[in-house]
Amino acid sequence: MFDESRRRVREELQRLEIDACLVTTPANIFYTIGFYSPVVNLSFRLMGTDMALIPADPSLSAALMTSDFAAPAARAATSIEDIRAYRMWVENRDLDIITGRSGSDARISRPPQWNPDELDETLTSMLEERGLSAATVGIDLRYVYADSLFRLQQNNPECQFVDVTGMLYGLRAIKHPQEIGMHRNAAKLFEAGLRRAINEAREGQSAQDIKYQYQAGALEAAMADPALGEFQSAYGFISAGTGSSFGDRSGLRSGDLIKFDCGVAVGGFYSDCGRTFAFGRASGEQRRVHDALAEAHAAAREQMRPGTPISAVYRAADEVMQARGFPGYSRGHYGHSIGLDTFVEEPPFISATEHSELQPGMLLCLEAPYYSASLGSYQIEDMILITETGHENFNTLSYELVEL
Repeated sequence: MFDESRRRVREELQRLEIDACLVTTPANIFYTIGFYSPVVNLSFRLMGTDMALIPADPSLSAALMTSDFAAPAARAATSIEDIRAYRMWVENRDLDIITGRSGSDARISRPPQWNPDELDETLTSMLEERGLSAATVGIDLRYVYADSLFRLQQNNPECQFVDVTGMLYGLRAIKHPQEIGMHRNAAKLFEAGLRRAINEAREGQSAQDIKYQYQAGALEAAMADPALGEFQSAYGFISAGTGSSFGDRSGLRSGDLIKFDCGVAVGGFYSDCGRTFAFGRASGEQRRVHDALAEAHAAAREQMRPGTPISAVYRAADEVMQARGFPGYSRGHYGHSIGLDTFVEEPPFISATEHSELQPGMLLCLEAPYYSASLGSYQIEDMILITETGHENFNTLSYELVEL
């Protein structure tokens, strides 16, 4: 899968007449290299320490710069041979080295975190050895820190750094079959978690109580079926009660709505799905809103096929909301792509201004939410794969406002 990702990146670089791609975000490194750093993912403060270089010329090898702590895991995870390790504060060398039994002077100087100069030298050597010292280098510039960009330009003054953030998202929007399988499994685990949560819903529970049940259900399902992949986390936004999305922490009462907007991470790939339930009897007004959202979602689903402008999907949903008596209902988008970002909403967005067409292999989260301080919060969200002839819906749950 990752060899195929690099091939597609190279082809796009050649088309754009860009000499190489330097990726810096954890998601883009994973997409191109197949390695998800256990260190860089810890905090935004470590962004820019790990980087992967993919030359456009297929005769030039790709390279990865990572910490000496993460390098062994990187070598096990990826087929990339050129892995350059810089020193971190962590000691992870084996006992024969740190005891001196290996016969060499094992004492080395480690920085309190990492040494930016060492990173600069490592990256410059990666470029120089490939004849890229005066190259046009694409970088996911939208997410590069100003200090990182300054150092790149200062240490590689003959290089021209251009933004390829959009290019990378465009490539990532078309999924590899292995990616599709992981996302499908993540959607299954979402539904397992949701079923447990609604079965355990009790009066007085907080949204956090319900979230714990959701997370436990997803984890239990993953443990029961290892074929679903490497469970990493179950996350989400759950509302219970009218004011739950607006800071109210009172317990669940009869007539409250329970909104799930949740997902599961499986092997680095995410799900993002949603449904709404009524605890006890729903009011007529609550049902009127939910019925309109469900109808809008259904109208949008009918548009989910190859060749449809994405803006037409948005328009189908929005026209229903206007026609059903909600002329002031305003959404910036009715969904998004999904993939590797920890904030799961990725381009393209199902918006009024996104006129590109749906293509086979795209996976989008189609959603129709609403957050009301007087009625409660709503979400209807499915993961939908665009196929050659139409679409496949990863979700199986009812679109009715089910009363618990």
